[in-house]
Amino acid sequence: FADLVKLSPVNRIPVDLKEMVLGVVNLFKMKGEEQGVLFNLNLPHTYFLVNADALQLEQVLINIVKNAMESIDSKGIIHVTIDPKARQLQIEDSGKGIFAEHVEKLFSPFFSTKKDGQGIGLTLVREILLNHGYTFSLKTLKPGKTVFTINL
Repeated sequence: FADLVKLSPVNRIPVDLKEMVLGVVNLFKMKGEEQGVLFNLNLPHTYFLVNADALQLEQVLINIVKNAMESIDSKGIIHVTIDPKARQLQIEDSGKGIFAEHVEKLFSPFFSTKKDGQGIGLTLVREILLNHGYTFSLKTLKPGKTVFTINL
């Protein structure tokens, strides 16, 4: 995988995660409306700065939101929460969830449950988050509740 996707070194700068989340949600809003997917945002009232590579972190958010949307067949909701005290970002969707037999393979290169999937998105997400030193988890807590958590 490292030969296939060469990530630039992490170029950390102060990034307003709230603004970045709003930008990514705007990218998906129209498609979401067509699909019947609503976004519920629970964001701080002011900015929330993290030291990160802006382009790489934005790619992470795009991949996670895209996967969340694709997991919802029709009509659903994606909750995005920034918890400044816990320094945590959560993206929760009401999609079909992750089957137990797929959990261990999710972040493996070229593994995909999608018909036309490449199996690169979550591997890229994992690499970027690890390079930033962020811990993360992806869990289906119950049917209709899958949560991707990033500890910043």
